[in-house]
Amino acid sequence: MLAACVPSRPLSLRFHYDVRSLQIAPVPWASTVKVARSHHACCLASDLAKSDDEPSRTAIPTPIFRHEPNVDLNSLRNTLEAHRAANRASVIRKIDRSGRSIPLDVGKFLPRGVYTPEHSVPNLRKKKDGYQIKHIPGKKGSSDSRNKGTYRDLSGLWRVEEDNGTLSTRSRMPWLAHITHTQTAPRPSACDRLADEIRAFGKYATPSEEEKRAANVALDEIVRAIRIADENLDVAIIGSRKTGVDDPLSDLDLNVTNILSPATMRRFRTPVEILALLERAFSSHRRSAQLPEPPLDVVINIRHARVPILVCHHRQTGLPVQIQSTPRALDNTEYVKAFLHEYPTLRSLYKVLKQLLVMRALHLGSQGGLTSYPLIIMIVAALKFCEGRFEPTDVASQFLFFLDMYTDIDFYAQGISTRPLGYFPKHIKEKEFLQRPLLRDAQLAALYADEIKGQRRMSVQHQWKRYRMTLQDPADPSNELGGGVNQIRDIQETLIYLRSRIKEAMAKWDDLGHLEHGLSEEHFRTHSLLESCVSGDYRVYETERNELRMCVRN
Repeated sequence: MLAACVPSRPLSLRFHYDVRSLQIAPVPWASTVKVARSHHACCLASDLAKSDDEPSRTAIPTPIFRHEPNVDLNSLRNTLEAHRAANRASVIRKIDRSGRSIPLDVGKFLPRGVYTPEHSVPNLRKKKDGYQIKHIPGKKGSSDSRNKGTYRDLSGLWRVEEDNGTLSTRSRMPWLAHITHTQTAPRPSACDRLADEIRAFGKYATPSEEEKRAANVALDEIVRAIRIADENLDVAIIGSRKTGVDDPLSDLDLNVTNILSPATMRRFRTPVEILALLERAFSSHRRSAQLPEPPLDVVINIRHARVPILVCHHRQTGLPVQIQSTPRALDNTEYVKAFLHEYPTLRSLYKVLKQLLVMRALHLGSQGGLTSYPLIIMIVAALKFCEGRFEPTDVASQFLFFLDMYTDIDFYAQGISTRPLGYFPKHIKEKEFLQRPLLRDAQLAALYADEIKGQRRMSVQHQWKRYRMTLQDPADPSNELGGGVNQIRDIQETLIYLRSRIKEAMAKWDDLGHLEHGLSEEHFRTHSLLESCVSGDYRVYETERNELRMCVRN
């Protein structure tokens, strides 16, 4: 029975097993095997009769076939080793003790000394990028246009369609309603007007009391449902709802972990198992007496992410919900709260810049966008750099400094650190980098030992990561916040365009203010310096906010 399943040796020789491409294909000489068999046997017998190192005394006859990659006409040993390697079972994948896959280096599985023709080895190397970076701090990389980003315009429902006609100012720029200006007051300059608009947008994007109450009711229902599913789970509210920089329609973010107790030690669930348990509990066809109507609808369970996430939405309010399960060894919530207390303009700046990214779909972490926490640290870094140059409440100058800083910086050659404040070089050879001290002051180097250690690791970038932003996390110096921001080139190109538009609008505003009649009251109500940044179609956004408020009223 075994003989019937195993192919004979002549049959197996008619197939070429390519261990690099994992494909089986008929060899080119399969049709001429019968013709060349006698001649091939004579050549092999001649090689067996003498050693491989002994020079041949007779001329080798002209072979009938020349294109078989596993045959070395000058060595029987190489021929046998090549056929053994070709017929050996291919390695599918390697795993370590924890079960994670390990990248394969296929070349190491080939026996040494085997002759492999050059035409049979595929070129696995990627084409080199044309972006050449000097390993000198402060130097900018090449300005090759192929490596520049693309400006992102408004996307989705934020785009103002021409078919809808002319939208009202309230539908395009609703934050202008929060600016109070009397006719007797002096006409503000462009810088003062920009500051008023940034503060007004911060007020507009802050949840009202009804919207906060609706979000709190939804969070209470979700926490109760999770504890009904398993009372041994610890639930914590995280994200913008915890730090206080939330939008009225922001996600409800929760972290679920095991409670360390004797009862849980018997059955300690992994993060994937915890989210699978909650997914089953929130399914509509699984109802219990304690939870007859689950408050959530599961959208998707992202099991294989670095941090598993259960994406849902709350039925009553329609708010998006993200439940993750990860040990809370390091919590950045307290850091964000401390920064908000230290910098009074941080919240308003964050609201404007976050909305700028949201309206252009540049905020999605799953697509390489800039998420909330890295954006906050970017703003904090800019505020630290301009500290002492402007008043702490001069939000307009701080906003312009942020645009200048992140449009002029070379993300490919420099990393950013807030502690100690400064830039550190990237793309340096490892030996060269280890010999170069980042801080010349020995006392400062000892004080920031953990931060310097993290910068050393971040400075040596991989080839596939060199186009990403390097931003050190002040809460965890070993954490690189910008490692997943693949769209940083598009973000930078968008900021460059918007900076030019804002400065043009400010110059025009000041020019009109110097005229004899000055700026009319109508101009104040219908013109905005932030129009190029956050102006769009807010009708759907306003409708969803009204529906959220109605949930509490009903």
